[in-house]
Amino acid sequence: MAGGKNHGRGKPPAQKKPPLTHFLCLPLVTRDSKPQLQASTEKFRDIVTTKNEQNASQAGYAGDDEGSKSETITSSVHPKAIRPVGALHCTLGVMSLDQNKLEEAKELLRHLDISLMLQHAGSQKHELADVTDVAAGEPLVKSSDSPSNTAPLRIDLRGLVSMHAPQKTSILYSAPVDQTGRLYPFCLAVQEKFKGLDLLVKDDRKLKLHATIVNTIYAKGRKQGLPPKWKMKQQATTSGQAALASSTEGSAGGKAAASGDQAGDETSPKKPEQGEVEGHGPNANAPLKIDATSILEEFKDFVWAENFVLDRIAICEMGAKKITNDEGRVVAEEYTEVASVKLPT
Repeated sequence: MAGGKNHGRGKPPAQKKPPLTHFLCLPLVTRDSKPQLQASTEKFRDIVTTKNEQNASQAGYAGDDEGSKSETITSSVHPKAIRPVGALHCTLGVMSLDQNKLEEAKELLRHLDISLMLQHAGSQKHELADVTDVAAGEPLVKSSDSPSNTAPLRIDLRGLVSMHAPQKTSILYSAPVDQTGRLYPFCLAVQEKFKGLDLLVKDDRKLKLHATIVNTIYAKGRKQGLPPKWKMKQQATTSGQAALASSTEGSAGGKAAASGDQAGDETSPKKPEQGEVEGHGPNANAPLKIDATSILEEFKDFVWAENFVLDRIAICEMGAKKITNDEGRVVAEEYTEVASVKLPT
């Protein structure tokens, strides 16, 4: 009797997931926040980065080939691990969209009733008043003031938290704090709208609003030889997407080029061969780890930006783009916004 194609080989391999293409987010870079974020990030960089970048680069040469299990733990932060100011955002969900689905997502974003959603978020804030974000250690409501429920969303971005055990982590982030308590329920409502039309990749984890400040996956070195097959395919996909992307609004006079990086934390906890990148989120497995104990203590009250208004919700392409000036020097790194809707300002 003729055997099947997989006779004697066990279960057939699982079907690969389509690649991630976009993500829904709250951009944190605005006209008012940008100067603050630039100054604070530069100060942070000066304090925590190693004085010897060559040693930091050598520390990153670990675990990049398919069979390697090695990792490096360092107490300093490689400069490339610090996310560029233009890429700072809070992710609401990641997407895998073809052109038709992308147009559907844009249409939904354009027709969100922002005022009504903010009003509903204001009515829910009392239910969340005693809820604490355990990871960030910050209450979701920090003030008893009660401005209009449709007033601008004004936030502070302060402190530094580890995504993993501080002694062995690859991601450090800051959580936004909203004095009115409307931000979190508002973001949940936006997320639910997109989930309802099956526009977000399924993720059962609770939404964690955070801005990634450090991710060592971007500082990872490369050993001699070819990268693993899944990464070669992924890089080809990312490069193809980036080639079609236009420069982000506001970068007039510059040119956009693919950076080869995926969005800072736009992944769900799945294996890299399913089309996603190692090194992002709570299940990150970047080979370069940081002992961030002293860094977290030093920056626990650090102000990245304060009292600034969130001005939009956006759908962005995966893969930050490097912006160069006329001389070809990289002056910024940003995600391309394919659609956005204004928030009250």
